[in-house]
Amino acid sequence: MIRAVISAGLTVALAGHTHAKTPPARSPARTPPAVHTPTRPPEPLPMLASVTRVRVEASRDRLVVFEEVNLPRGEWMSGSLDLYVAFGAPGVPIAVDAQIAAAAPGGSESPSGEPGEPVTVEPAVRRMPRVRSLLGRPQMAGVVVRVKDTQLRHIYEAGSAAALRIRSLLPLPAADSSGARDAVVRLGVPGGLPLTLGHIQVVSVGPEVRITRAEASLCGPEADGWPLSVTVLPKPSPSGPVQSRPTIVPVLAIRHASDDLCIRWWASG
Repeated sequence: MIRAVISAGLTVALAGHTHAKTPPARSPARTPPAVHTPTRPPEPLPMLASVTRVRVEASRDRLVVFEEVNLPRGEWMSGSLDLYVAFGAPGVPIAVDAQIAAAAPGGSESPSGEPGEPVTVEPAVRRMPRVRSLLGRPQMAGVVVRVKDTQLRHIYEAGSAAALRIRSLLPLPAADSSGARDAVVRLGVPGGLPLTLGHIQVVSVGPEVRITRAEASLCGPEADGWPLSVTVLPKPSPSGPVQSRPTIVPVLAIRHASDDLCIRWWASG
């Protein structure tokens, strides 16, 4: 009985000692709620752009993909344009450059040899805020093309439209079992409205290669895949393979936001 009382007393004493040494509990500091500032979406293009020409130039070991985008003045009054252009396929380009020039009258493509003014091109892993989408989807890797206010002002003072020319240098894609090579070109959907597609050209560069046949179609989960008309330069021999299905001019093709342009060609040499 005495031992039980002593044991109980020690327990109370130790408990009291422990509580005496324990500092009073403090209420946790209140963290102010995080403030989420909404990301401002990029402003829409101030003009109704269109892809007037897609040109694929194939040499012995290189591929150049050329896109010309028509930029009419529209509602543009002032300010530079930062435009996002996503990479196509077969992969990340070796180099990309861009020029701005006056567009040919009537919305047709400008001559390839006509000089333009270089514009700044910067690589990017995705479209950044305040950069307007032009070609391809914003989550794809690509480049930002920065067109200065002074460049646009100079062109619009002399005419009604500018032509933005974008060139991508790529390794030549490998041929499949039939000898065909493929390239995927990104098309534009700024503001959710697919850009009109103009002419498609496939060109042999150098005496070692000659394009014998080329095909093109819109490709993607919603694309109908109907063959599009393609111009092959130099013109292939009439004895070469003939497209089995009739083609339509690209401007009449039904475009969807998810569509890309798939081009396939065969070459000798």
